[in-house]
Amino acid sequence: MPASRGQPVRGAVWAFLTGITLVSASAPAIAAERVTLLAGAWARSVEIQDLRSLAKTGEASGFLQDALRYGRLQPKTVQTALNLSIPLSPVLADRLLYSPLGGLLLDRIGQIISPRVSGQNGRQALRGAIVQSVARDSRFTLLELLENYPTDARLDLLQIQQLQQDLAQLGRLPF
Repeated sequence: MPASRGQPVRGAVWAFLTGITLVSASAPAIAAERVTLLAGAWARSVEIQDLRSLAKTGEASGFLQDALRYGRLQPKTVQTALNLSIPLSPVLADRLLYSPLGGLLLDRIGQIISPRVSGQNGRQALRGAIVQSVARDSRFTLLELLENYPTDARLDLLQIQQLQQDLAQLGRLPF
């Protein structure tokens, strides 16, 4: 296969991975009203409405402000991440999410973003949130993805850091 034909697929996969990584730094949903941010023994629940407000204004308040401070994250950086628009057609999303690679990605990312109460891998909930998000306009923002998560979620901030390191190494591979 010529290198030029593989570029769009690799680019789409890279955009998907990047988007999910950034998504992991926050979290809302369809039924979700809050997200619990975890870092080892530390946990803090924040309202999804607070994430929406941060995405709109760039200012954090309440527990979200504390969580950002603890994570040494700037509100403007998180605002940019929440509003990042990632194009992904519903057809490509379906093919990717139901492929073996997509399954692996969902399993890995489902360890980071998972249902708050069950403590299970969030693979199915994450797949549903992505499909619902791209169904409207063939793109999703991180905030939209989190808003479409079907239940209150928990985000493992330490796992996010590890995934970001893994993705940085993936970017160095000679494709």
